Amino acid sequence: MAAMRQLSRAPSKGSRTLPRWCAASRARRLPTALAAAALGLIALTTTSARAATARIRVAIPEFQLEGSPPPALGIQLQDGFVLGWVRAGAQVLDPTDTAKKLEGHPELQRCDASPCLKAIGQLLDVGYIVRVKVDVAGNSYKSVARLFSTEGAAPAALPIATESKTCDVCTVAEARAVMLRLADGLRSHVEDNAPPIAPTPPPAPPPPPRIIGPVLVAMAGALAIGAGFAVLATNGSCTSTACDENRTRSAAGGILIGAGAALTIGGTYVTIVRSRGGDPVTGVALAFRW
Repeated sequence: MAAMRQLSRAPSKGSRTLPRWCAASRARRLPTALAAAALGLIALTTTSARAATARIRVAIPEFQLEGSPPPALGIQLQDGFVLGWVRAGAQVLDPTDTAKKLEGHPELQRCDASPCLKAIGQLLDVGYIVRVKVDVAGNSYKSVARLFSTEGAAPAALPIATESKTCDVCTVAEARAVMLRLADGLRSHVEDNAPPIAPTPPPAPPPPPRIIGPVLVAMAGALAIGAGFAVLATNGSCTSTACDENRTRSAAGGILIGAGAALTIGGTYVTIVRSRGGDPVTGVALAFRW
């Protein structure tokens, strides 16, 4: 019976529960991991948004409504036009912000001359100016937008692009969607007007192979071989007094021939390998590096 009680008290091997401290540790790590992932996603989104925003900066100094529409309708149409730029990653100054920045320069608010465009671009730090006019007749809308460039020493006084949209018998939501498409049409002209990306320059050609040194070494080796054979040719007949001298000349000639052969073979090898664009064996390359 005691043995059976011990068996019943023993924990089963298949279902082991984790200690409380381990479970608590895992519970603490999960929010930290989720927070780190969220911060990384926010940083990535912010970086891409900044990169996209740096490309296009637009100011809208004029959003004119004709036909005396209610103010709420004008706000809806203006919001739709601004949203068309913002959703593409552009940084936009709406008419309210533009008017605040141009309060001290009333002469620039309705001026389309080249000096005025240049001054507005420098004052607002924008590359483009958009002027919009919307004619409202009941439930019909006709909108015209002109795009001006402020870049360059003397920007053109004429608009670089003009877009117009018409919506007959439309609701406010449909008219707002038309203003979105109007902004998209102007934005396509901005992207077409962007300077082309400079092509990547081709890689520099590889330096010419260094073969002058190995060639000179091979030539010196050939001369040494010739000199060795010349020394051996001067040996006379071996007599009692000239044998020692012949041995010395034979040793010198052999040394010259052996050293010359080594130099000639090594120099020729390095010359052939380098001329084919290869790299000689490390030991030989170090020996003949100049």
